[in-house]
Parts: sequence; structure tokens; C-alpha cells
Amino acid sequence: MAPKSRRYAQAAFEIASESDTLDEWAADLDSLAIALSDHDFAALLDAPQVPVAVKMNGIDTVLGDVSEKARNLAKLLVTHRAARVASAVRDDFRAMLDSQRGVARADIATASPVDDALRAEIVARLSSLVGQEVDATFRQDPEILGGMVARVGDRLVDGSVRSKLQSLRQTLGRPAAISAEEK
Repeated sequence: MAPKSRRYAQAAFEIASESDTLDEWAADLDSLAIALSDHDFAALLDAPQVPVAVKMNGIDTVLGDVSEKARNLAKLLVTHRAARVASAVRDDFRAMLDSQRGVARADIATASPVDDALRAEIVARLSSLVGQEVDATFRQDPEILGGMVARVGDRLVDGSVRSKLQSLRQTLGRPAAISAEEK
């Protein structure tokens, strides 16, 4: 987590915790991150020739569906010329929320599509492995050839055919160890 984004996320998390609006804040931060990462909107917010009042009105217009407190955070980011960290603030907030709830996020790549039953089995096994509930995102990556690669936090579970083939290549490429009896 970047220190700058973490400070903003921590403040938002504390406000959300106090008002019991964690899920609402998470949704608002998603909207905020999307809006502030829009190239054209970001250019307007970064332009020194655009008056601050116009920028603030733009935030109120574009983010009209988010809470006033979340809009105030967006305005604070713009005022401090930190609008570009909005996505990191959202990610840091989500990490804090996941930690509080005991949830681990997983990114799972498979070579081919997997059905719901297999997805559930993979998530159950990963949950057992990490000792936490797992919220998984699945994606296809034909480069892994077969199997799957899962990243859960800082853990990597690589059951891909590609890594097994690489391991086999390395093993076959090494000279065989000579036992004492063969010498």
C-alpha cells in the first residue's frame, strides 16, 4: 500500500466504521476511482487554468450518486493534487475491509473456462489452504496451457501445465548426480 493512498483510505475506513457504512463506502470508492481515472475528467481536474470552483462542481456532477463524504474525499484529493491515487485509495480501503472481515482475495487464472461446480471446489480448497474465506476472481489465460494459477494475497499456487513443463525442462537439463557406488 502506498503511504499517501493508505492515509486517505485509513481516514475513509475510520469514518465508515464509525457510521457503519463500510459497504456503502466501498461502493462509493469504486465510483470515485472509476471517475477520477477517466482520462478526460482527470485532465480537467489536473488543469491549473481551470478554476477550483469548476473542478468542485464537476466532482459534484460526475459523482452525484455517491455520498457527500465520498465526494468530499474526491475534492480533497483534487485539492491536494492527488486525484491519481483514487484507485489506490479504493484498493487500500478494500484490503482493510477484507482484513477486518477475514476475507482473502484470489486471482485465479485457468487455461480454459471452468463451470460453477469446479469454481466452487477451487474456492473451497483455497479457503482451506489459507484458512480464510476466499473471494475469487476467475480469468482465462491460455498461456498456462492447462491447470490453474492462483494468487491469494502474497501466496502463489501454481498448478499450471506450463510451470510443470518448465520444471521438467530444468530437471532434464541438469546432469545426473553420480552416487558414491558409481564412482
